[in-house]
Amino acid sequence: MSSEQRQHPRYAIELDVEVTAEGVTVEGRTHDISRGGFCMLASGPIPVPAICSVKLALVFSENEFSEHLMLTAATVWCTPVKGAYQIGVKFNALDVQSRAYLDLFIKFLDGEDGDEETTE
Repeated sequence: MSSEQRQHPRYAIELDVEVTAEGVTVEGRTHDISRGGFCMLASGPIPVPAICSVKLALVFSENEFSEHLMLTAATVWCTPVKGAYQIGVKFNALDVQSRAYLDLFIKFLDGEDGDEETTE
């Protein structure tokens, strides 16, 4: 799908991610994320299609992460790539609180901090 056809802008960022579907858990890093879902790289495959739980965290350093953002999603594809797996995940309909947290997360990635600019 070309970027012109995408419903949401994508942000190229490496986030720590854990996805669990049908009893299989994979860990890895995102390649990109949007309000609609994300692409990740993992060392193993995951069932597709499947409802899954997702834990996302910002990576501050090798040993420092933000609190996890926990969401419900669905795996949509899983492709072997150079000894690893590239996995596409689509967020399911989220409750109001989860949508608000995801929006806050995306605003952070977009450089918005929620504070109004002040001029002196």
